[in-house]
Amino acid sequence: MNTALLLLIVLAVAAGPARALHCHVCSSSTNCKNVQLCPASARYCRTMTTVEPLRGNLVQKDCTEWCTPTSHQQAQSGSSWSTTQCCQGDSCNDRLLNSARRPLGSALLGLALGLLMLLLGH
Repeated sequence: MNTALLLLIVLAVAAGPARALHCHVCSSSTNCKNVQLCPASARYCRTMTTVEPLRGNLVQKDCTEWCTPTSHQQAQSGSSWSTTQCCQGDSCNDRLLNSARRPLGSALLGLALGLLMLLLGH
């Protein structure tokens, strides 16, 4: 009995703690990158992207225990939107997905055209 208990303790110590996930953790107006070691409880890397033409863009990346992918577009403006992307794997949130990049460029183009029209007095 003591031998089996001693063997279990030795195996537990030898195995060590579970390997933690690495994710990009940052907040910026662009596709920021900053790899960090996540807490042991984190199972997902998350990227939240918000585009608001009058306020600017925000990309937030972090580690999280739970993650639900989402995509929302504001009805009143039509050009404001936000997405949440989830992935599992080391540094998997390094890039914005193609679907998230396209509206970002479209929103910036719409903002630039709106400002141009405002400056021209139309």
